Amino acid sequence: MNNQSALIVDLRRKILQSRKLIDIYQWLIDSYVLDFYVDNHWDRLPPCWQTCFERIKVQELQALLTDDSDSGKSTVWPLSILAIRVLLRELSISRKLRQTDTGSDSKKQQTAFCCHKKLFDKSVKLKKRHEIEKFCEECWLTGQTTNVEHLVDVGSGQGNLARSLNYGYGLQVCCIEQDEQLVNTAKLKDEELSCRLKKQFKIESTHHPVHLSRKENLEMIDPCKFVQMILDSFNIEASTPFRFGLIGLHPCGDLAVILIKLFLSCPEATFIKIVCCCYMKLSTKEDKTKSFGFPLSEFSNKHRLKLSYEAREIACHAVEQYCNKLQTDYDELKVHAFRAAAEKIIVKLHPQLKHSGLKSTKVTNMSFQQYCDKALAGLGIELPQAETQSEDTRSNLSNWQRVVKFYTLRLMFAPLIESVILYDRWLYLLEQGISSKIEVLFDPVLSPRNHALTGWK
Repeated sequence: MNNQSALIVDLRRKILQSRKLIDIYQWLIDSYVLDFYVDNHWDRLPPCWQTCFERIKVQELQALLTDDSDSGKSTVWPLSILAIRVLLRELSISRKLRQTDTGSDSKKQQTAFCCHKKLFDKSVKLKKRHEIEKFCEECWLTGQTTNVEHLVDVGSGQGNLARSLNYGYGLQVCCIEQDEQLVNTAKLKDEELSCRLKKQFKIESTHHPVHLSRKENLEMIDPCKFVQMILDSFNIEASTPFRFGLIGLHPCGDLAVILIKLFLSCPEATFIKIVCCCYMKLSTKEDKTKSFGFPLSEFSNKHRLKLSYEAREIACHAVEQYCNKLQTDYDELKVHAFRAAAEKIIVKLHPQLKHSGLKSTKVTNMSFQQYCDKALAGLGIELPQAETQSEDTRSNLSNWQRVVKFYTLRLMFAPLIESVILYDRWLYLLEQGISSKIEVLFDPVLSPRNHALTGWK
């Protein structure tokens, strides 16, 4: 059995075992925390779990969300919790960023991006700076390996990634963005950066990012038409041998799947590199559409793999950021109990407003009444003090740590569910004979959706 065949067998095994675990705890995964008091979620936990979680401290919950085998050893957990932790570590893709030594690569050190990094960081927030730095380097390295100098960035926004790749690494980039206003902003920023590089460092680019404002349905576009559109943008003759890399930094929902299929249908597309997000926006087989985003692989479809909306939504949560709050700012997590307590009153007085979106509100140094007044401002209703200060509400709020503990139990499964979605996409590429890999690119504390899927022909 060759390496690719062994990988396919392993991915199939992990998908099936993950489904079994998800099916067993579907009741927990699909339980909205805002319904904690409405549906009395605490009483649905196994009695041994209730006993354990009543006595443990909030800070100890971090052990449930880390793949560190030494974490939480001092806590006496139920055997079922220990078994879940072991399975989650074995079945989930690691989220830890490995420190790789790329600093010795002298060619990389000499790129404009590395030499003048502060120019590229201008007006870019820390999270996006981190993502662009890591993603650009990986795109450049993959381009070096595959001998590709042209990239197509779909969903390019204001072009921060494209500028770094173009002016920083010398790659030619075609940007495709539906929002014309973002395209116009990108062009202005291109001009500003190009002028500063030329004026301050005598670096003059021979080419600039190309920005296309297109509202085309990439799912339906003819591959030949798509390639011709890219050739025209670069002013390349159709008869000229042409290869390109298809990239996407956090394509949302079905867009990631559309890019994968576009990559497979275009012979000129030599590699694809995407970091995915917004799994809850995926279309599924249950939506009864002709084309759906999950499941994707033949194997997953054959075995009728399903993930609920609630499961896909929790897969998008920021586990590491939540861990940090458990250790330092866990009082902020009272917001879950405040929201659940408010929901119980809303369902009682205004049942038609169940699960309505409330204004995001921090609860530090805030009373429950103040929270309700602020959070419900957009709904046009007020909750009477007779309800917000009732004995039932006070009892609910005094048990706020139960809500945090229940939320943490749900969050345990987030990495597994995300892994199943990524395994399915990875397996799909392998089924098509495409060499591929998944690797961690970003620090998960800064950028929770930190796995890059790469395929090359």
